[in-house]
Amino acid sequence: MTDCLGRMIFVGICAWVSLCLLLSGWMPPVSFDIKYIWMISGLTGLVSSVGLAQVIKNDIAAQKRLLDEYMQAALTDGLTGLANRQALDQTLESIFDNYDPETAPMSLIMFDIDYFKQFNDEWGHQAGDEVLRMVSLAAVRFFDQRGCVARYGGEEFAVALPNVRIGKAFGLADEFREYVKGLSCHYQHRKLHVTISAGVAEGYCDDCPDTLIRRADTALYTAKRLGRDRAWGSDHPESQHVSEAAQESLPRVLAFPF
Repeated sequence: MTDCLGRMIFVGICAWVSLCLLLSGWMPPVSFDIKYIWMISGLTGLVSSVGLAQVIKNDIAAQKRLLDEYMQAALTDGLTGLANRQALDQTLESIFDNYDPETAPMSLIMFDIDYFKQFNDEWGHQAGDEVLRMVSLAAVRFFDQRGCVARYGGEEFAVALPNVRIGKAFGLADEFREYVKGLSCHYQHRKLHVTISAGVAEGYCDDCPDTLIRRADTALYTAKRLGRDRAWGSDHPESQHVSEAAQESLPRVLAFPF
């Protein structure tokens, strides 16, 4: 940016000198030949200055586009095309800057693919990548205009849901779990199926991004400890939500050592 400013100043000086040469008629009387040369030089310099200014302007615009592309790449997961963990962190930070759970609640879903390591061991990492893309696309379609979907890391994903209470968020998480269960990934003439587990938490007035993510992640871990292929609500006293079908298969223990 400093380099561009220096070049623009140089162009401005050249343009000013050229304009003075072009308007040399007010200068002390000189021979016609010298005045003619001054005017031609001034006109040439002025045109060159305008052209150079345009080149610098285009160069600045190209640098800005390149910087925007770098910034976009830095906030995008290369494999799935989703927002990455850094983008999610920035989104949550902006939400919690002026967070009011009474007027503008926000819930977070954390989910991951069940037994993904075993899946990779059996089918290979290329098949695993295809499944990650399939689940990512499914999440984008399912949560379209509802929230921000991000790849949190590995086979774990996050969905930030503005203006959504935990009850509604849990229902969406459970619906999405059933949705993924019905999908198939076509790989080497085979149809591969996966399931997901999900944890849900709602933001509170004393929350920050780290505490919200921690509670949603703890709920996800609980869902996995209970057998996977299920959704589980946050451990907040007012936020235990389990579907009726899931309740029938759950033990009567609601807390586990983590």
